Amino acid sequence: MRLAVSIGTVGFLLAAGVARGDPMNLADRAPRAVSVRFENSPPDAPGRLAATYTAEIPARFEFDPRTDRVRVSIAGADVERDYFSRQPLRAGSFSDYVWIFDPHTGDVDSASLRGVLVRRLDLGVFQEDVDTDFEATLSTRAIAGFSPVRHLFGQVILPLCQTASSGCTLVPPVRYDARTGYVNAVGWIGGRALGFSARTFASIGEAIFSEQPRAGAAGLADAH
Repeated sequence: MRLAVSIGTVGFLLAAGVARGDPMNLADRAPRAVSVRFENSPPDAPGRLAATYTAEIPARFEFDPRTDRVRVSIAGADVERDYFSRQPLRAGSFSDYVWIFDPHTGDVDSASLRGVLVRRLDLGVFQEDVDTDFEATLSTRAIAGFSPVRHLFGQVILPLCQTASSGCTLVPPVRYDARTGYVNAVGWIGGRALGFSARTFASIGEAIFSEQPRAGAAGLADAH
């Protein structure tokens, strides 16, 4: 009897597709905990793909029947701590990082994030730490890329471009791959400080989404 229950439990877990590390299942409409690992190559290497990733960051999966879309949200505090840890920022300023998926095609309709970074600006006669408000907007439904590096107040800027040319390196978007959990949404980040604004290429949309064990199923498995 004990063996039979254990086999049944394993079968349930496999059927539900909730083993840790399985790709996130967009077809499963149940609200649940999932996780994400973001590609985190240095900001000055925006074209470097699938190189290094963060540790798993918790996220929340929800299906909205009114829009027929999946919403995956990562808490702003977790994004600050686990993804932007190498950058000075205003703690508590980040919004949730919200991804809207089309569950039928795997496209990312939008991925959006807001917050405040702290930048050391070179103002000529002196340097000053300045709050820089930013807003990121990404998707897999349009192409985006970056032009050659510019410098503004001592900061490295990768201007956004969206048309193929000798001065534009396009980064093709990749819709969600149900086999691997990989996706690459592209777009822009708008930054504002000291009355100036700049729009740069956003390299924060490359990620791998995974399932997490469900509490009830995990507990049942542990009991046998």
